[in-house]
Amino acid sequence: MDNRLKHLAEQLDAGLIARREFLRRAAVITGGTAAGLHALRGMAPAQAKTKLRVWLFKSFVTAGNEVVARQIEAWAKDKNVEVEMDWATFGDREQKFVAAIEAGNPPDMAEMNIYGPMRYKAALRDVSKVAGEMASAKGGLLPFAERAMKADGKFYGVGRYSMTTVFFIRKDIMEAKGLKVPKVYDPEVVEFAKKAQDPSKDLFGFGQTLNRSDDGDGFMSNILWDYGGGVFDKDGKPALGTGFLKQNTQALQFAVDTIKKHGIQPPGVMGWTDVSNNESYMAGKLVTTNNGASLYYAMVSKKHELAPKTLCVLTPGGPAGSFVGSSCYNWAVFQKSQKAELAEDLIRYLEDEKRFAEYMQVSVGQAGPVYKGRVDNPYWKSDPNFDAMLQNILRCVNIGHPGPMTPAAAEVQGQKILTDMAGRVVVGGLSAEAALKEAHARVEEIYKIRGKA
Repeated sequence: MDNRLKHLAEQLDAGLIARREFLRRAAVITGGTAAGLHALRGMAPAQAKTKLRVWLFKSFVTAGNEVVARQIEAWAKDKNVEVEMDWATFGDREQKFVAAIEAGNPPDMAEMNIYGPMRYKAALRDVSKVAGEMASAKGGLLPFAERAMKADGKFYGVGRYSMTTVFFIRKDIMEAKGLKVPKVYDPEVVEFAKKAQDPSKDLFGFGQTLNRSDDGDGFMSNILWDYGGGVFDKDGKPALGTGFLKQNTQALQFAVDTIKKHGIQPPGVMGWTDVSNNESYMAGKLVTTNNGASLYYAMVSKKHELAPKTLCVLTPGGPAGSFVGSSCYNWAVFQKSQKAELAEDLIRYLEDEKRFAEYMQVSVGQAGPVYKGRVDNPYWKSDPNFDAMLQNILRCVNIGHPGPMTPAAAEVQGQKILTDMAGRVVVGGLSAEAALKEAHARVEEIYKIRGKA
């Protein structure tokens, strides 16, 4: 067989070209003779479509989910490919990945969060070629995004967008009480919350779960940094209950005190999931909360009465400054996939600037930039509340701070060790120091296994 025909046949089998396109191109090669076309039809029989398994993140921004699904369906139709889309939420995403990898049955490609490439890199393909293409075409990656996806000189993820938290404030209550925007958690957020709340009317000044959740874990990371601590030191070695014990004890105690001492959080907050503060804020039960743009999206899309009464500002800080953890959602391709070329074609399709712009527009601030070329998009000036979202992204730090982002840091995040630690104080009755030392032992075990691998 002519090598050109063989290559076309391979593309057809992989789903990269449709049967009609195969016949058109092959006819050129064979000269379009009747005999040649008859032979080609035999080479390209009607057959079951190639299937591509894609796992996607089901965010609270439903319009964004719908856009991605529609774009994938359009690509699949054009390529004559069957795409099996499976959606995972904040609550079950990591468990699904771990279970699939352990069972040897991961999808072909997946939309991962910031710690996915590091946590699962042993199961992922090197996607440096397509990642490099994307970065070059879009002005380069922002530093936090490159650190999240690159290890040992190779990329294990292709950047998509960044989602981070901001501080939500009921502007109407703040103005009615004559209060100012708080810049630090203690004492300013505490005092602000006490003056603004009215527990007798089920209105609380602050809403932030310390329960096992992405929201809780992100808050705990930020607080440790705000007090000058962290899980790892500058060299990437465990320091949660050793080198940073003093700073981390102060940070953990403050977080716990918002519930147990200051009384600025609602009853039952330790049972909250990632959606709970969204629901409480929109129900008029919170004056302030930390949350991603999904809360603002929910209010704007539903024309909620609190949308114009809400102010989004930079996340408050502590004695060492104001820190916020980075987010870098990305596309990953699994080693076990036999359709890597097809998966990369889909990634290129979705990250086309027109298609990404469509996703960004409906996401109401959630689809922040990971590429430098997307930072100056006029979209980010279209709503005053978008500025805090963008500025938090541009000043964020990676998990593992003040050290490097490592597989161990990703694993600590994935296992929700920091929120487990907080729960041991609030629910279990341990002292902050005892809970830190207990959590430190868990970090040490992870470091032994995943320190550099």
